[in-house]
Amino acid sequence: MPKSARVPSAEEAPARAKREAILEAAVREIAGKGVRGFRVEKVAADAGVSPPLLYYHFADRHGLIRAALAHAGERAPSSALRAGVAGANAYEAIGSALAAEFSDEPGVRDNAVVWGEVAASAVFDPELREEAHRVMAAWRSEVAGTIEAGVAEGSIREDVDAEAAAEILVSLVDGLCTRLLSGDLDEARARELLRTALAQQLAPGREPAAAGSA
Repeated sequence: MPKSARVPSAEEAPARAKREAILEAAVREIAGKGVRGFRVEKVAADAGVSPPLLYYHFADRHGLIRAALAHAGERAPSSALRAGVAGANAYEAIGSALAAEFSDEPGVRDNAVVWGEVAASAVFDPELREEAHRVMAAWRSEVAGTIEAGVAEGSIREDVDAEAAAEILVSLVDGLCTRLLSGDLDEARARELLRTALAQQLAPGREPAAAGSA
């Protein structure tokens, strides 16, 4: 279960609000211009803070980009899995959370662009690599934990390898999001492919699809 968030004191609340505004502006800036076009001064202006105040919260440009990625990850639709599966079984909860990643709603789209941009930049920029790995590992862990809950309740096949299935599913959704953002795929087809993968990997009474199978 997730830990209860500590309520900020009256003194802390304004600083928290400014930090949140900076992160939201950073996500929009990356989503609009990519990592290469990312300008700290524009983020500060959009957040309504001075550059010195921004650097009080984030040490440098890389630190702000890493924090924006973490912020996007915390707000991605799949993060709903952290709250458990109230009102749905685990199989349904995984399908709903992952399918929600395929959306043209601005906030969801911005989060997906930030992930794609930072992950691509991390290939060449070691300073972004660790955070990209951490965010992906957290996503896999959330899915794997829900798969294990589904095995326990009986909505997911009992012989499933939760870690492997989670790796397959998040890799699929990651790739489908990239194609969706580039216009190579539409939302309906992405959801159809996800449903097929979920059935193959998790549905009771089905054998898991072998890697590389047609």
